[in-house]
Amino acid sequence: MKKSESPYKVHLFLCTKSRDGVRKSCGDGCAPELKNILKDEIKNRGWKPMVRISESSCLGVCEAGPNIMIYPQKIWLSGITMDDLPAILQTVKELIEA
Repeated sequence: MKKSESPYKVHLFLCTKSRDGVRKSCGDGCAPELKNILKDEIKNRGWKPMVRISESSCLGVCEAGPNIMIYPQKIWLSGITMDDLPAILQTVKELIEA
């Protein structure tokens, strides 16, 4: 095993897990589309060397989803919608500049 430090200042884990269609899941909301938009925005703003967007499976709180975890800052965003995109990007900007 090789152990190393992450090259990213900010790493967003966006849950896109879909469940059985009966129970709520992050994949039922905007998460899959939002992931693609966030990736494009990160690239367009020149943040790609500092920020990583990763698709995640279940984060364990489907009822509160869609969910994003931001590490290493330990920030949890729940109930996200497309309307939250500007606030998510502002949070990322503040974390990069911190």
